[in-house]
Amino acid sequence: MILRALVLRPIAREKIRTSLTVLGIAVGVAVVVAIQLANQSALRAFRESVDAVAGRANYQLVPDVAPLDERVLLRLQPLWPRGVRFAPVIDIEGVLEPEELPIRVLAVDLFSDLHFRDYRYAKIETGHEHETLGNYLGLFAPDALILPAPFAREHRLGIGSPVTLNLLGHRRTLVVRGLLEAQGPATAFNGSIAICDIAVAQRNFGLAGKVSRVDLLVPDGVSLRDLALPPGTRIERPSRRNERVEKMLRAFRVNLFALAGVALLVGMFLVYNTVLISILRRRRDVGVLKTLGAAPRQIFAAFVAEGLLFGALGSALGIALGSLLASGILAAVGRTINTLYVTSRPDAIALTPGVVAIGVAVGMLLSLLSALQPALEAARVPPNAMIRPGLQQRVAHPRLLVALAIVCFVAGALVSRLPPIDGIAVAGYVAVLLVVAGFSLLAPAIVRATSRLLAPLLARAFGLIGTLAAKSLPASLRRTSIASAALALATGMMVAVALMVGSFRETVRIWVDQTVSSDLWLRPARGLTNAGTALFPANAADAAAHLPFVAAIDRVRGKDVLYRDTIVSVGSGDFDVAAKFGDLPMIAPRSASAALTNAIRIHGVVVSESFALKFDKNLGDDFVLGATHFPIAGIYRDYSNDRGVVVMDRALFVRTFHDDAINTIVVYLKPGADRTAARRALERDFAPRYHAFVVTNAEIRGEVMKIFDQTFLITYALLGVAIIVAVLGIVNTLSALILERRRELALLRVGGLSARELRTMIVLESSLLGVASIAAGLVMGYALSWILIYVINKQSFGWTIDFHTPAALIAASLGVTLAASAVAGLVPARLARGIHIASAIKSE
Repeated sequence: MILRALVLRPIAREKIRTSLTVLGIAVGVAVVVAIQLANQSALRAFRESVDAVAGRANYQLVPDVAPLDERVLLRLQPLWPRGVRFAPVIDIEGVLEPEELPIRVLAVDLFSDLHFRDYRYAKIETGHEHETLGNYLGLFAPDALILPAPFAREHRLGIGSPVTLNLLGHRRTLVVRGLLEAQGPATAFNGSIAICDIAVAQRNFGLAGKVSRVDLLVPDGVSLRDLALPPGTRIERPSRRNERVEKMLRAFRVNLFALAGVALLVGMFLVYNTVLISILRRRRDVGVLKTLGAAPRQIFAAFVAEGLLFGALGSALGIALGSLLASGILAAVGRTINTLYVTSRPDAIALTPGVVAIGVAVGMLLSLLSALQPALEAARVPPNAMIRPGLQQRVAHPRLLVALAIVCFVAGALVSRLPPIDGIAVAGYVAVLLVVAGFSLLAPAIVRATSRLLAPLLARAFGLIGTLAAKSLPASLRRTSIASAALALATGMMVAVALMVGSFRETVRIWVDQTVSSDLWLRPARGLTNAGTALFPANAADAAAHLPFVAAIDRVRGKDVLYRDTIVSVGSGDFDVAAKFGDLPMIAPRSASAALTNAIRIHGVVVSESFALKFDKNLGDDFVLGATHFPIAGIYRDYSNDRGVVVMDRALFVRTFHDDAINTIVVYLKPGADRTAARRALERDFAPRYHAFVVTNAEIRGEVMKIFDQTFLITYALLGVAIIVAVLGIVNTLSALILERRRELALLRVGGLSARELRTMIVLESSLLGVASIAAGLVMGYALSWILIYVINKQSFGWTIDFHTPAALIAASLGVTLAASAVAGLVPARLARGIHIASAIKSE
C-alpha cells in the first residue's frame, strides 16, 4: 500500500523524470558491460587459440630469449621411461604472399606430436579420404604444407596448390599436401594456421637445429624438479601465456573501467537527486502516512525500493546498450592484442550470465547506495515538519561540509604518493575519488558563491528577473547542489582528460619529431597491421646501402622476449649510424651519441624509461636477459609501448638471438638528394621481390598521430555521454523545482511577471547552475589531470608526460557545456508556462 502510494504511482506518472534517471544508471552499466564483454571476447579468442595449439600438453619447456637448441631433447630423453612424452615445436607468425595475410605456422614432429594434438584430415595428397600409412608419406616431403580445409576454400587453395610463405625474412614456396577438418589445432587463430613437419620449417626458414619450445605431457606423480635446464629456459604451464596477455591488457582495461566509473558516479548523483526530489515533492503524503501510523522503517523501505527499481530498470537497459557498445570497444582491445602480442581475430560478442550478473550487481548496488541517505532522512523527519509547507531546504552544517572537503583534498594529496600495487595505480584512483568527493562536498558553497558573485551582473542585465534567478538557487541548495555536483564531476573529468590527452599528444608529437629523423622507411608487406610479422632477409639491406643517393641505412629489428616473467620488447639498430644521424631523446646521459657509442664499446644496451621504472633500473646497472648480462648505457624516452623496451646494437642482437632478419630499413639520404626520386627507386627495386613499400618521415609522423587520436576516441565518447547525462540531470532537477514552486511561480505571474519573463528567469537559473558547475569542474579538472599525468599514467605505463594546456579544446568544451546547460532550462521553462495560476494558488 505504502509502496504503491509513494513510489509506483508517481513513477508511472512522472515518465520523463523516471526515464532520465534510468538512463543515467544505464549509461554507466552499459560501459561496464561493454568493457567486460569486449575484453572477454578478445581474450577468449586468444586463449582458445593457445589451448588448441597446446593440445594435451600440460607443461612446456620455453626459452626466455633466443630459440631453443634442439639438443635440449637429449636432456629430456631419460624422462621417457617414466611416462613423460615430449615433442619439439616451432610456433611462429609469418605472412602468406602475395595476399599479405598474417598466418601462424606450427611446425611439429608429425610422429611424436600424435601424443599431443589430434589431426583429422579431410583430404591428403593422394586425394583419398581414407587414411592409410602410404597416404601420409607425402606429408613428410621437403616442401609439404598442411592447411585447414575452411582456410584453403576461402583462399581458393587445394591439394597441390603452391603457397609462398615469408617467415623470418625467408621466402619459400611450399605445396599443399594435406587439408585438415576444422577441429583441434586447425581452429587456432580463427583457422589462419599452417602446419608442417618440423624438418620442413628448419630447412626452409633458417631454423636449422632450433625449436620454439618443447611440449611436455607429464603423468601425475612425476616431478620435473631435478631436470637440469639450459640457462635462460623454464618449464611452465601453457596457461601461463594467457596470464601474461591478460596482465599486459590489465592497465588498458582498468583505465576503461575508470572512465566507466565517471558515468556511474553521474548516474549515482541522478538516483540520489531523484529520490531526494521524490521525498520533497511527496512530503505531505509522507507526513500524512506517518501521522496515520506508518512506521519510519516502512517509509525508509519504500524510498529504498524506489532506488532499487531505478537500478533494476537501468541495469536492464544498460546490459542491452552494453552489448551494442561492446563491438566498438572490442575493436580497440583486438588492436591492442594484435599490436602487442599476436594476430588474433576476436570472437563475436556473446552475452554470458556472468556479465549479466555483473551489470545487474553494479546498477543495483550503486542505486541502493544512492538512495540510502535521502530515504533515511525521510524516515527520520517528524510528521509535522513533512506536512508543513516549505520544507527546510537549507544545507545542514555548511561549514562541516567545507571542512570535510579540505580533509578529502589533503588525504588525496597524501594517498597519491603511495606506490602502485602489482602494477596498478590503486592509490591514484583512490586520490581521484577523494578529489571528486571533496568537490562534491563543496558544491553547495560553490552554487551559493556563484549566485552571490553574479547577482549584481544579472540584476544590471535583466533587472528583477536576474535578481530572482540569482536568489532562487541558494534557496534550493539541497536540490540544486546535487545537479551542480553531477555536472561538475562530468565537466571536471572532461577537462582532466582533455589536459591529460592534450599533454600526452603534444609530448608524443615532440617525441616523434625528434626520433623520426630519417628521410625514408622501407617496410615489407603493406597490408599487415602487425609490423613485426613480415621481415626482410639480411642481404636486402646491402642492396639499399649501395644506391647512389643513400648516405646511410639503419637495419631495425624487434621482437618480444621474457624478462622476469614479463613480456618486454627488444629492438636493435646500427648504433654507429644512429649516433651519427639519429637523435634519440635521452634522459640519462643527455647525449644520445655518447650513450650509443658507449653501448657499442661495453656491449651494453639503452632502455626505455618505462623499462627502467618498472624494473627499478638506473644508468650503469646491468641485468640478465636469457643467459646474457647487459649493462645499461642509457635511458631514453619511448612511447611506442608501455611494456618496456631494450635496444641494442645490431651486431650484439644477432649474436644474442641468432636472428639477422630486418623489420625496417631506415634510409638517410645524401644532402641534396631528391626524396621523391629516391622513393620511386627504392619501390622499384624492392616492391617486386619483397612486396615492400616506402614511407616518408612525414607520413610516419602523421600515422603515429592518427593512431594516437583513434586510441582516445572511446575516451572522449564516454566522457561526452557522462556530460549529456549530467545536463539531463539539470533538466530533471529544474523540472522538479518548477513543479514544487507552482505556488511561488503562480504568485509571480499574478504579480505581473509575463510568461516570457518567467521563461527567461528559469533559463538564467539553469545557466547559473552551468556556470557554477563549470567553475568547479575547471578547478577539479586541473587537480585530476595532475593525478592522471603524474601518478596514474606514470605508475600504469612508466611514461613521463610534459604538461601542456590545449586551451582551444577546453574553451570549446566548456562553451558547449554552458550552452547545453542554458538549453536544458528550456524544458522546465516550458513546464512553468503550463502552470494554471488559479489552481496552483488554490491547491496551496
